[in-house]
Amino acid sequence: MLATGCTTAADRRALVWVNALAVARPDYHVVHEEHLLKRHQLEDDEAVRVIVEPRWANWSHTEVFGRRTLELRDGHLSGAELPGWKLTGVIRALSGAGDDRHLVLKRLDALAEVEDMKVTVVVGFRKPMQEDDVRRLWEKVPDVALFSPPEPDGLPTSWDYSGYCHARGFDDCDPDVRSSLTSSFRLWTSLLRESDREALAAFGVDLDDVRMRAEQGLWYGMITTAWPEDAKEIVEDPRVGFFAIGQVAL
Repeated sequence: MLATGCTTAADRRALVWVNALAVARPDYHVVHEEHLLKRHQLEDDEAVRVIVEPRWANWSHTEVFGRRTLELRDGHLSGAELPGWKLTGVIRALSGAGDDRHLVLKRLDALAEVEDMKVTVVVGFRKPMQEDDVRRLWEKVPDVALFSPPEPDGLPTSWDYSGYCHARGFDDCDPDVRSSLTSSFRLWTSLLRESDREALAAFGVDLDDVRMRAEQGLWYGMITTAWPEDAKEIVEDPRVGFFAIGQVAL
């Protein structure tokens, strides 16, 4: 068994709330606090604590600017609202034409001359693809898979790895799950119940829609971190219709 569901009400809230926040905000990295993963009894067991931070191009920073801790609790889900930043705007721009391909290539050439520079790139596909096809375009595991088409001023349904086993409420370090962002997303949706509908909606996530997106398994785009010279391969691929640099970092 890859997952057996949650054993307590606190576990259930974490499974639904933490993932709903992450699914709705591909511009942020969302991590469920470790002491909750160990199911320690909290003084306030109605709260679920998460650490959120802007999705930077390089995880070697000793401190990530903008990192903050949020408490998610029933009736106060507005506390999960996060401000938009540069990457947010780039993701929303997926519904437009994107940056000029020639200019992007020139910028990547310039960035490649900076030692140890990495870029976070937002990619939109001309046609939605299954994960196997995406991995033929880009062999590495992307930071984020985008499972819905872009909408003006909206953020697509997304899925990423938490970075910690069980941080999603199930064992996403299991090899059968870890090898595929689609498999992990599908496992989460399989654990959702009709009773979760209202809680999901508080984060702007529709239960029927995420189930449908998981079943289809279609990627409309991705967010990935790469060396500038490697990112050029994505820009030049004819299957890519949108490409923009969302963040750069040493």
